[in-house]
Amino acid sequence: MYKTWLFNNKKKKERKDMIKYGRKWTPRMVIYQQNQEEVLKRIEDESGAKPGASGMFKHYQMAVKRVMVELDEDELEKTKETAEEWSNNFRPPEVQAQVAWKKGLAYMEHFLKEIWRQCGMRVFVLSAWKNEQGEVLFGMHDDNEALGDSDSFMKMKDWEAIEPVWQEYAQEQFGARAWDGGRHVKGGWKRI
Repeated sequence: MYKTWLFNNKKKKERKDMIKYGRKWTPRMVIYQQNQEEVLKRIEDESGAKPGASGMFKHYQMAVKRVMVELDEDELEKTKETAEEWSNNFRPPEVQAQVAWKKGLAYMEHFLKEIWRQCGMRVFVLSAWKNEQGEVLFGMHDDNEALGDSDSFMKMKDWEAIEPVWQEYAQEQFGARAWDGGRHVKGGWKRI
């Protein structure tokens, strides 16, 4: 009886998003981002662990710490300022490109599900970004079919009429050259 009452009257937990759209950067994270190749080389030289191998991760903290120790006070202060800047404002384009590649699709899917769940809105997303090589990529994402009793916009309408206009816009915004004409794969990216 007490157990049931306590269960029914416990404090309700607030629902938390599965995705964090921002990141609080620390000096350690900035140092790793800016000196990634050096850190990975140290790990390989000192432990023999190859980058990406499971054994590499146990040496990661120590390698970053050694790089941090070698910094003088001015460099460490600049790193702290960079961490603050990246936390509060925009990251550099190469970091944005990495995040877009790793998490862009997950961010869009989460947004589409939440906008449907909260507002009952149907959304078709066009996206464009520059990768680390400076190539402009673009994508189209349509999750309407999976979100409820509805059909996919891409299956029902002539979305291909939108594609050249979006490519032209992306080229203008990112200063890209002509697109390569590759085929678009649903949920994927293609170079412009």
